[in-house]
Order: sequence, then C-alpha cells, then structure tokens
Amino acid sequence: MKYCVSCGNPVDDSAKFCTVCGAEIKPTDEAPKGFTAENTGGEARESKVDEAINRLTNTADTTSDYAVDDINNNRLMAILAYIGILVLVPLFAAKDSPFARFHTNQGLLLLILHLIGWVLSFIPYIGWVACGIINVVCFVLFILGLINAVRGDAKELPLIGKYRILK
Repeated sequence: MKYCVSCGNPVDDSAKFCTVCGAEIKPTDEAPKGFTAENTGGEARESKVDEAINRLTNTADTTSDYAVDDINNNRLMAILAYIGILVLVPLFAAKDSPFARFHTNQGLLLLILHLIGWVLSFIPYIGWVACGIINVVCFVLFILGLINAVRGDAKELPLIGKYRILK
C-alpha cells in the first residue's frame, strides 16, 4: 500500500496523485513519520462524524420503565402518535397507557416543530430556507419515532425528546 508523503493518507497502489491533497504519489511501504490514522484526516473525519451522530442519537431510553403488556397492547397507538394530527387518537383513546402517552408526547413535540416550520414559511427567503431545514429535521425525527414505536422502545427523539408536554 502507498501513502501520500504530503498528508499521510493511504492511497490506491495505482494512484499517481493523492485524492485528499493532490500531491504526487511516490512509492513507499509505510506512512511518513508523524502521520497516524488519528491525524491523517480521512479516517479522523469519519470518526468525528460518527461521534457527532452517536452523540445526537444517544438519547434517553426508558423502555424498561414500561410494562411489557402495556407496550404490546398500545404499540399501534404509539405509531399513530407520529402521524400528524392523528396524535389526537392516542391522546384520548389511550390516555391510561404510560407507553402511549410517552409516544404521544414525542408526537406532539414533532407536530409543534412542524407547525413552527409552517409559520416560518410565510417569511420570504429566510423563512423558506428555515422551513425547508425544519421539514427535513421533522422527517428524520418522524422516521426515528416510528422505528422506536414499531420496536416497542421508549427512546427520546434527538433534539426535542427531552421536553415534556404530557406528564
């Protein structure tokens, strides 16, 4: 394997130039002194991105606080809680289920965030951009919430999940 003499990144054996810094590649068997996987950039950037994603998605998981029967009996209500205005169904139909109330709270927070994006959409230019970003965030949180509900997990949504509307 070849390594770039300029930045220390591993490169393909047939490469003539480094894909990271563009320096000419000269054959060598090991990375230049002072370069390790931690400071070469490529792998280091990937690990920083992975760290950021893990930090963002590493939210409180309170599944063990709920009875297994409650989870199994109210999974459908938990799923409905993430589908826009259908959050009202578990709010009134499963008000005695702690598991359904947890997901109803998460769904209400998601609906409020979506409504904030909708209100911002009335502001020309800046509001349109903000609305687009909020819509993407809402879609990702919607998918994460659905996955948690289908699995029977009571895991908070990133960014908004720590707030409580329902007790």
